[in-house]
Amino acid sequence: MDSADRQEAIEILNTMMRQREQTRAVLEEALRDFSTRLFAALEQTLTEIAQAGVPGLGKYRRLAHPAGGGREGFQMFIEDWSIIFIPLLGFARPNPLDEARIPSVQFKEPCARIAVFLADNPQGNAFYDFLILQDGSWFAWGYGWPRQQSDIESTDFEALALELIVSFTKDIFKTWYTRSNTLLTAALDAKKRCYAFGLPGEEPQGI
Repeated sequence: MDSADRQEAIEILNTMMRQREQTRAVLEEALRDFSTRLFAALEQTLTEIAQAGVPGLGKYRRLAHPAGGGREGFQMFIEDWSIIFIPLLGFARPNPLDEARIPSVQFKEPCARIAVFLADNPQGNAFYDFLILQDGSWFAWGYGWPRQQSDIESTDFEALALELIVSFTKDIFKTWYTRSNTLLTAALDAKKRCYAFGLPGEEPQGI
């Protein structure tokens, strides 16, 4: 490779990486905007629910992300279980196997993501996703409650927050562990429960 070819390759690489840098900046801003509005709406709605005298709901807290930079997660409590929203670092393409109802061309574009977890098991998998795209549109998918594509500016986040809380409370269930999975140490531990959390359509974990 002569010097002219090397210089051309470097220029192509520079253009490519600058475009990626710009894409990351756009997605970072969209993710911050979406999560800020969603978490504020969840706080307001949970406070309203508690003030209305609804039992078992209302507790919440912000979570500092280990990556810093002002990033935050959000944890809400319903009875003795919790739901945790975590904006993810880095950006990737949506997975077509998730059957997200977004234009097929957007499966080829990077997006930002908020993963939602049930309980606080460090090894637990996310059960719900928010995908935030470069054009400010977003889509939510998981456990049979998808949200059609919308955009950040036209979203009623207070309505979304209430719909999420109602859906989580209605659809997430608890089931006893079977005898073979019920340990004496758990039975005698005031901080543990001898049941598992589940979602509609999952294999029953107990009887």
